[in-house]
Amino acid sequence: MSDKQLWLGYLEAGAKSSPVLIDNRLDTGNPTTQFIFNLTRGEILEYSREIVARKLRRLRDEESHLAAELEAAYAKVRPGFSGRVGRGVEGPGREASRRGEAGDAEESEGQPEVDTDEVEWDEAEEA
Repeated sequence: MSDKQLWLGYLEAGAKSSPVLIDNRLDTGNPTTQFIFNLTRGEILEYSREIVARKLRRLRDEESHLAAELEAAYAKVRPGFSGRVGRGVEGPGREASRRGEAGDAEESEGQPEVDTDEVEWDEAEEA
């Protein structure tokens, strides 16, 4: 998997803190939310971008050992993940509906890149 597709980091959320992985290919169909793999829970969860953006940071050097664990755990969970998109949308001769078409947002199979640059990184936390 390419580095541009995956972002590895840490969710600072008190007792619910966890190493996390963001796969830019996953799309919630809602521009205000984002799917994030939470290693502690072993699940891909949907988070509000507004709330989670302030709590995400890049992995620190001393946490680099988590990268392989994150990627391996994500690789096990990803094949069985369908989220809320793509349920029964495609069939022979029928393209998946795309995000932005009226009434089809929840059925969208389109997975444009999620721009992790939109996340407001708190560089002071990384120091």
